[in-house]
Formats: sequence, structure tokens, C-alpha cells
Amino acid sequence: MTLDDRLQTIEEFVKRSDDEFDNGGNAMVAAEILWGALAHCLIALAEINEWRCEGHQGYREVARRLDSADQPGRWSSDFAAGEQLHTYFYQRNLQPGELQSRRSASRFAVRQLVPTIRRQIGLQNP
Repeated sequence: MTLDDRLQTIEEFVKRSDDEFDNGGNAMVAAEILWGALAHCLIALAEINEWRCEGHQGYREVARRLDSADQPGRWSSDFAAGEQLHTYFYQRNLQPGELQSRRSASRFAVRQLVPTIRRQIGLQNP
């Protein structure tokens, strides 16, 4: 998968997740799709920076690498929110307020990471 394909997938997944969440669709499916968008962001950044990234532990490590001195734990926290969405898909273990909170954090993270990916590969933000 090229980085352009990955960016397109991220945007498609965010839209599909929003459609499910906002139009009375299946919240479990919406959560999993949003988790997928966040995972694709982390994979893209790993590919760009030539970091190893295999599975959940790899995604977690990329988030740790993104954590900065001015915002320690920021990306690790957003990753944890996304991972909880992934778990929700299998266990349906979040209350509505918790689900909304994890959705907001994960969606915000994706919206922050996409421009970073685009800049790093020399694309203009749309």
C-alpha cells in the first residue's frame, strides 16, 4: 500500500465511522473503523520514519516515539483511546459517555496526524 493509498484509506475510514456513529449505525463497527484510521496513521508515520511497526505493540511504540517533551504522553494516551475502541468492537465494554470520549480523542488524533503525514511526504493539505 502506498502512502497516498493509506491517506485515502484513513479519510474513507473516518467518513465511514462518522456515518455509522452519527446516523444510528452499528457503534461497534464505527469504533473498529475509527481504530483502523488511527492504526493507518501510525503505520504511515512508521513507514515514513523507517520505524519498525508490527501489530499493536508496534503501534504503541510509534505513539511513544511521537510523544514530545511539551506534551508527554499525548500520543500514547490517544493511542490508548483508539485501542479501547478496538476492544469495544469485540467486547462492547464501554458506556455511551466513554465511547464518545474515546471516539473524540481518536478522531482528534487522526485529524492531527493526517497533516503531519502529508507534510512529511511533501503533499499540501487539502
